Amino acid sequence: MIARALLFAAVFAAAASLAGCAENCARDQRRDAIVRGPAPSYREAAAAYNVRVEPLARFRAQVTVQFRYTDREGRSRVEQPEGTVQIVRPDHLALSLGKLGQVKFWLGCDDARYWWLDMMDEPVAYIGRHERFDRAAAGRLGLSLPPRSLIRVLCLTPIDPDAPGATQWSRDGRRLGISSRIAATGEVQRVWVEPDTYRPRKIELFDAAGVPAVVAELTDEERVTVPPGSVRGGSPWIPAYVTVYVQDTDATVRIKLSDARNEGVSDRAFAVDALLSAYGVERVEDLDAR
Repeated sequence: MIARALLFAAVFAAAASLAGCAENCARDQRRDAIVRGPAPSYREAAAAYNVRVEPLARFRAQVTVQFRYTDREGRSRVEQPEGTVQIVRPDHLALSLGKLGQVKFWLGCDDARYWWLDMMDEPVAYIGRHERFDRAAAGRLGLSLPPRSLIRVLCLTPIDPDAPGATQWSRDGRRLGISSRIAATGEVQRVWVEPDTYRPRKIELFDAAGVPAVVAELTDEERVTVPPGSVRGGSPWIPAYVTVYVQDTDATVRIKLSDARNEGVSDRAFAVDALLSAYGVERVEDLDAR
């Protein structure tokens, strides 16, 4: 227990030490810094943040996604398909993408596995287990972002107020950082929010050793359609654009969200065996095989 506590403290310390570089550390910006008092407590900040995401346990939206990555043959590729994203918290994802109304790619996961279906040429599915996702699996997949991380960088997941956590002001005082441990993976996330509204503007994911893994910038806003009268205070807001950078790779993913709602999610979208049958995918590659 002591060793684990010390490691976790070190992770938070590493995250805090990166705040200056990640959050407006230029000298001229510091001159315009807002002078703040003590940051809100972690529990207080988590509760305020969770008000926005509480109605979004089930989520569906139209998406345009631009992938910039290196494929399995080492070639730089850019894809910009359109499609639909469906999410059921905490770990069910279905991102169907295509062109001209035809599904060409499908990125998904459940609580145990993740998969990438590629129907551009010969249909093929790449399937692996979350705990086995590493650089080798990412190289075979051609995508460096773990699927569960995509759920998290969209900032639809509540912050556990009972988990170990911390808060801090950015160096310019314009953003509040909320750091927390992800129980399922031992990783740490830090969300930078507007202190008056708790709307997210940036999220950083660190591995269990405190090394930066993923950074996402969140811009503009899109209101989520919800059933009338179902949400106190009106429909929640989500970021309209999410730009994801995977550390130590050239992978960048830019996501545009529109027509967002908390209804219309199909549970069959998360059943990989049903997807393989529906899209006629017979070739399956095990990403965990070495």
